[in-house]
Amino acid sequence: MLGGGDGDRLSNLPEHIIHHIFSFLETIDVVRASAVSRKWRYFWVSVPYLDFDIDAFRSKTEESLLIETAIEKFKEFVSWVLFFQDNSVVIRKFSLCCLNILDDYAIHRWITVVAQRKVQELSLDIFSRVPFQLPPCQSLITLRLGFDSLCILKLPTFAGFRRLKSLHLWMVIFTDSSMLGNFISSCPLLENLNIEQSFFCNFKVFEICSTSLKNLIVHSGDEDDPNGVGDGLGNCEIKIACPRLVSLNFVTPSTWNFCFQDVNSLQKVFIYFYHDPKHATAEECRCVLSKILEGLCNVTALKLSMGFFMFLYQEIVKPKFFSTSFNNLKSLTLMVCMNLDKQAIINFLNLSPNLQALTIYFGQCPWSEYLKIPDIAISCLTYHLKMVWLHDFEGRANELELVRFLLKNGQVLQKMSVSWLESVKIRRKIIRRIVQLPRSSSNVSLEPNSKTYGIDFFSYEH
Repeated sequence: MLGGGDGDRLSNLPEHIIHHIFSFLETIDVVRASAVSRKWRYFWVSVPYLDFDIDAFRSKTEESLLIETAIEKFKEFVSWVLFFQDNSVVIRKFSLCCLNILDDYAIHRWITVVAQRKVQELSLDIFSRVPFQLPPCQSLITLRLGFDSLCILKLPTFAGFRRLKSLHLWMVIFTDSSMLGNFISSCPLLENLNIEQSFFCNFKVFEICSTSLKNLIVHSGDEDDPNGVGDGLGNCEIKIACPRLVSLNFVTPSTWNFCFQDVNSLQKVFIYFYHDPKHATAEECRCVLSKILEGLCNVTALKLSMGFFMFLYQEIVKPKFFSTSFNNLKSLTLMVCMNLDKQAIINFLNLSPNLQALTIYFGQCPWSEYLKIPDIAISCLTYHLKMVWLHDFEGRANELELVRFLLKNGQVLQKMSVSWLESVKIRRKIIRRIVQLPRSSSNVSLEPNSKTYGIDFFSYEH
């Protein structure tokens, strides 16, 4: 099929089909394919998909080359392709992965060239020794920018990304809160914003205001970071005002100022506080929770961390505080410490009358005395809760009490799945206790020994 004659079926395909097929190849393979067929001799000059990866380049050339020599050859190859391609061809996608190249000038020159050629999708995994600044690119629709180590990102102060719909940033340092907010506001079509493993230096206010944004992910760096670039968002006022926002994923130190405004479209929310409020008063916890929970009352899927639940624990002595109802909530995922959060779980179930799926991760924490859960009527357990998944199960007394409570009161429960911590050695004994527990639902399928180990709480989703 890859012969060089006129009967070569692949060569006779329409050019846009061949472009699509070649879009799955790295550029070095596309260039090499020029030798396969006479019709392909100059085909690479019009390919609108360019993919450069220095590791793949080394593996497909001479792996015995010294890394310094391989880097120089890689730089020559990238420059050769960019400067000898047909400049009239719009670049649909440009991918560059060269984390071990310490040449900011060359990288900036390549990005400038593809910007001039109206690149639509730009994916960069690079290293930069100086603050990185993006050139304006009105054609750009998708931008993925990641660094090998933390790098200061200088965002443009002008509207240079009018068509941008997706922005994914990794290992970035932000030094100016107003610049970040202004940049997001200047992208009128932005729908997806993903900022991960990044730091926000001494931000007083972190504000995301967008009339187009639908999906937002923010994973700030640990406030105790070894790089000394700032304290993340731990002491920052967080404001989110996005009327079309559907999904929110927010990982941050515990913050005292979290405010939602005009987020009635919000459906899926994950909030992870990785520090608990050790010195918080009940009044402070009440303020934090009221701001957060009131903004989430319309969501259909909610996932909360143990750090968040520590706020709840501070206030469980006053159950009347839990007044927000989650009438639309169908799926709830929690990471809990059973000796502290048991009452908070029951309160949440009480406020979620239409809940259908419950997932619980049992966090590692000191264990206290056994506490029985009263068998009370809870609407979701009576009419709607069908699926329960329990992860990192150890079979402790308080965990077994929660299992007992759910089986005893889950009248329409269809499935309960239990996955264990690998370190637990007495599973059979605990399983025998579980299967003997009374059940209200005759249709429940009990899986007390699920083989699903090590499911990451961050990525878990039902």
